[in-house]
Amino acid sequence: MTAARGEYASVAERVSVVSRLRDAARSCASARDAAQRADAAHDAARTDAEERVAASVFSDAAEAAAALRDAAEIEQLATRVAEHDAQRTATRHRVLELELELAGTPDEPVDLAASQAALDTADAARTDALAAESEARHLAAALRDLVLQLDDAYAGVAARAAEAAAITRLADTVAGRAPNSMKMDLETFVLAAELEDIVAAANLRLQDMSSGRYRLQHSDARAARGAASGLGLEIADAFTGHARPAQSLSGGETFLASLALALGLAEVVTARAGGVRLDTLFIDEGFGSLDEETLELAMRTLDELRQGGRTVGVISHVAAMKEQLPAQLSVEATPHGPSVIRQEGSAETPAVQSGSLAEV
Repeated sequence: MTAARGEYASVAERVSVVSRLRDAARSCASARDAAQRADAAHDAARTDAEERVAASVFSDAAEAAAALRDAAEIEQLATRVAEHDAQRTATRHRVLELELELAGTPDEPVDLAASQAALDTADAARTDALAAESEARHLAAALRDLVLQLDDAYAGVAARAAEAAAITRLADTVAGRAPNSMKMDLETFVLAAELEDIVAAANLRLQDMSSGRYRLQHSDARAARGAASGLGLEIADAFTGHARPAQSLSGGETFLASLALALGLAEVVTARAGGVRLDTLFIDEGFGSLDEETLELAMRTLDELRQGGRTVGVISHVAAMKEQLPAQLSVEATPHGPSVIRQEGSAETPAVQSGSLAEV
C-alpha cells in the first residue's frame, strides 16, 4: 500500500494526479495535431491564392482585393443581368410565335378587298347590335320600375295581411281558439285571475279547518277531449305531498272546502267593492254529512265570523247544531195552509240581530 501511494497522502490522490497528467498530455497531443492541420491548410490556401492571381489579370493579391465590388453593387449588377436574361427569353418566345404564324403564308401581297367587305359587313352588324342593346336597356329599365312598383304594392298588401293575421290570432286567442293551446277565452282568463284570489283567501280558512292538511290550488291544465279549461281546482294534500282532484274529498272534507271557498269569495267581493262589507251570510250546505269533530270545527269557524260582526244564518236539520246556536228560527208546517216561522219559544217572527248565529 505504501509503495502504491508513493510520495502522496493516499492512493486516490496519486491516481487523481496521474489522471490529470494523462489528460493534459492527451490535450497537448490533440492541440499539436490541430496546429499541424491548420498550418497545412494555410499553406494550401496560400498556394491556391497565388495560382489564382497568376491566372488572372492582376499582378498580386492586393491588386485583386482592391478590385472587389461592394455587396450592394454586386446585387444591382445581378438584378440587371437577370432582367436582361428574362427580356431575351421573352423576345425569343415571341419570335418563335411569329415564325409559327407566318409559316406557310405566301410571299405575294394579300388581296384586301374581300377582307374590307367582310369588315364593313361586320361593322354594320355591330351598329345594329348596339342599337338593339340600347333599346333592350331602356326596356329593362322600364320593367325594373314596374317591378319596384309591384314590390311596393306587394309590401303594402303583405303588411296589411300581417296586421290582419295578428288581429285574427288575437281574436282567436281571446275566443279560446287556436293558437290558444289552453282553450281559455278572455272571460275565463279574467275569472281564473279572480279564482286565484278567491283560492288564496279560502286557503287561510281551509288550512285552519283541516289542521294544515289541505290547500286549494288553481289549475289551468287542459281539460280532456278539447274542452275549455282554466277554472279547475285541485287539493294539495300535505299528508301525501301530492295534488289530487277535488272530487276525491269525502263529504265532510268537501263541505269544509266549499265553506272555505264561500268565505274566500265573500272576502274578495268585499275587497272588490271598495271595502263594502257583506254583513249577512246564509249557508245551506251539507251539515248532515259532517261527523262530530268536523261539525264542531265548522261551527267554530262560523262563530269566528260572527264575532267579527257578521250575521251568519245556517239552514240545517242537524239536531246537534241547536245546542250551539244562540238564536233560532223554526219553520213548521201546519195542517191549515202555509208554514209558520217561529223563534224558539215565541210565536212572533223576530228580526235577526247583527252579530248572531241563527238556524232556520
